[in-house]
Amino acid sequence: MMNSSNYRRLLRFPAVALLAAGLSGYTPAPPVLRSTMNETYSPADPKATRPVRALLSYLNAQRGKGLISGQTDLPDAEWVKANTGKYPAILNLDFMHAPKRMGGQTKDTEAAIEWFKKRGGIVSYQWHWSSPSGTSDPGSGFYTKSTKFDLAAALANPDSHDYQALLEDIDDVAGELGKMQAAGVPVLFRPLHEAQGTWFWWGAKGADNCKSLYHLIFERMTKKHQLHNIAWVWTAYPESNQKGNPAAWYPGDHCVDVVVSDYCEKKQDFDDLTKLTNGRKMVALAETMNAPDPDRILPDLPWAYWTTWARRDWNKNSNDDIKRAMASPKTITLDKLPDVTKW
Repeated sequence: MMNSSNYRRLLRFPAVALLAAGLSGYTPAPPVLRSTMNETYSPADPKATRPVRALLSYLNAQRGKGLISGQTDLPDAEWVKANTGKYPAILNLDFMHAPKRMGGQTKDTEAAIEWFKKRGGIVSYQWHWSSPSGTSDPGSGFYTKSTKFDLAAALANPDSHDYQALLEDIDDVAGELGKMQAAGVPVLFRPLHEAQGTWFWWGAKGADNCKSLYHLIFERMTKKHQLHNIAWVWTAYPESNQKGNPAAWYPGDHCVDVVVSDYCEKKQDFDDLTKLTNGRKMVALAETMNAPDPDRILPDLPWAYWTTWARRDWNKNSNDDIKRAMASPKTITLDKLPDVTKW
């Protein structure tokens, strides 16, 4: 393994041409990333903070050698510690209640900062984004079936109430990410997850509208809010999963750092998602009910990391699987995690 000082000397800061947020005629810059296993990993955001660059390089360097563990929700991470003797390395949280209209909750932000600053862990987030309008049940308003919100119509009319409501929600989430940036916390952030499935409203109007929304989030956060503590994560389904062509949904190398899968865990799934970017991006397992056994799958299936979904939905094998995974010397748990900001 290359030592951390050598990694620092090899850090690259490529100039990436990013266009201002525009929802029509958006043309992404051509990919300029060069990253393979065991190389320093350059972020999509050319202004990414040093901790983000170090985190990505650390994740990349571990591929094929160990599996970095993760768990959704802090109470469930505590359960993992109580039942396996070890904490997961990654704590996964949700921005669902961060928008002011959803309560403006900040407790997850506080938990994320503590996880990173006091425990030395890695922070990740998804966003179950309840639609800005068109739903009578905000608690399930992220589901297509639970809202009348029309993303295509909103994006087509930037002066509309719905478009402005999108911006307000993005800005509220940006405020929480800004608190984490001020605390020096790098965040693995995967907005618009599982879009290909179309069961969430951000995927219901097709790939082009979804990509336009992703570009809007990326540009507004990195430019208007000057947020550079984000490692950008995109959830894709391999074509064999019969949810459409993942290439048609992919936002582009210029705004994605890691490609992840939810519940597509076979070797063919990994290979297909690797081919999506011709190997330029790491591939990870963002949601699983069954923690993978590193003794069985390494080095042939080198996920950058895995994250177990909330315990409330676990299946009959989940408990045994996570105990087996956390006991493996090839699983990177919180106690084995180095200071990744110095990687």
